[in-house]
Amino acid sequence: MFGRSAHNFSHRRILLFTKEDNPHSSDVGKAQQAKTKARDLAENGITVDLMHMTPADNAKFKLDFYQDVVNVDADEGTGTLPDAADKFEELLTRVRSKDHKKRPLQRTKLKLHDGLELGIGVYSLVRPTTKPTFKWLDEANHQDVKTQSKMLCNDTGKELAHVDIRFYRDFGGKKAIFEKEEIDEMKQLDEFKGLKLLGFKPRSRLKLLHHLRPSNFLYPDESVVKGSKKLFSLLLSRCIVKNLIGYCWYQGRGSSPPRLAALLPQAEEKDESGVQITPPGFHLIYLPFADDIRKLRYEKPEEATEDQIDATKKVIKNLTFQFKSESFENPSLQREYRVLEALALDKDEPDEFTDYTKPNNERILKKAGQELADLSKIVSSTGYQPVKTGTKRVRASADTGEKETKKTCSSDEIDFDEMAKTGKLDKLTIPTLKKFLASVGKKTTGRKADLVEAVNEHFGIC
Repeated sequence: MFGRSAHNFSHRRILLFTKEDNPHSSDVGKAQQAKTKARDLAENGITVDLMHMTPADNAKFKLDFYQDVVNVDADEGTGTLPDAADKFEELLTRVRSKDHKKRPLQRTKLKLHDGLELGIGVYSLVRPTTKPTFKWLDEANHQDVKTQSKMLCNDTGKELAHVDIRFYRDFGGKKAIFEKEEIDEMKQLDEFKGLKLLGFKPRSRLKLLHHLRPSNFLYPDESVVKGSKKLFSLLLSRCIVKNLIGYCWYQGRGSSPPRLAALLPQAEEKDESGVQITPPGFHLIYLPFADDIRKLRYEKPEEATEDQIDATKKVIKNLTFQFKSESFENPSLQREYRVLEALALDKDEPDEFTDYTKPNNERILKKAGQELADLSKIVSSTGYQPVKTGTKRVRASADTGEKETKKTCSSDEIDFDEMAKTGKLDKLTIPTLKKFLASVGKKTTGRKADLVEAVNEHFGIC
């Protein structure tokens, strides 16, 4: 099936839905043949996932036969299979949980001490979804255009080869010249690539202000160092029991700069069916250096009164709700996709969508309208002045120092005939052009270029 397909798949798998816990109980030959076929599929990179359901007689689903047939991910540790699914929704959840194949960003080592290392995989749990980038095409045949960059001498305009290129930095007003190899050497602080354990601290020492970027996730990898799972599991369990976090020095691949990072332990969690919800491992939290922390000076704010605090508590209580960021879609991406769909399907307007990231003012007033009014009344009675929104600064005249206001002309004050003759219609806005065309009984649809052409035709200018 996969061999005849012309498409390239990131991973190949077979989902086996069944209520039969021993399909070949009366035929040993077929049972052995099924196990042999499963091994052949595994050797060809095709995984078999068992989606087992509760038998018709509600008997317990036995997994003896399928232990040698289905593939258990090496990253899932124990190799045990979950209980049988009773509902379709539960099966659907399991299928979705296997939808994305886990690929590490990097396979590296965690050095605990000289001569004591374990293999780990570094995984990304969260990454921003960006808009697809645009590519340059040849207008004639719509083929991709190849981009080439050339380095030219500023004085002679001569093209320079890579061996002729040098780099410099300003130090004390003078240019310090460097070779590319010297720059690469400056970036290399240590030959060891990976993580080095520096020590342990109480978990309470990790603060929210230490968050620099989304954390990565560490999981043992036997392909790097054999026996890593046992050592990793021991380190993880002791950190959880003692409520400790590890501090380490981390340098990734290539010439990436070293970072300080914290290892935050996470215990494994399973649901009632034995399906893993949260994997065991360490969160790799990137820590700021001393140079990264800003020391701000600010005036101490005026303390609120007891009445203001009580009124604010009521507002917070009424507006408290269960929040999950993964329940909200990115409105910028949704807008992008709908515009592309409208262009592809030649729609007049893109489909509307609801932006749930915007505050629902109607619901807020319904839940806490009276409390907000009471809070506003209490705060305003103390002489509170709300901050006004900023307005655009008006440029002062250089001669008189008086403020200048931007002059706007209505369509009645514009000489369209003269602007058409001088070719300046494209400097007018689309609403202005449409208003003029409507006043002379012309069509007001189309792009700006179409509107300019319609005005020129009205005055007989080709």
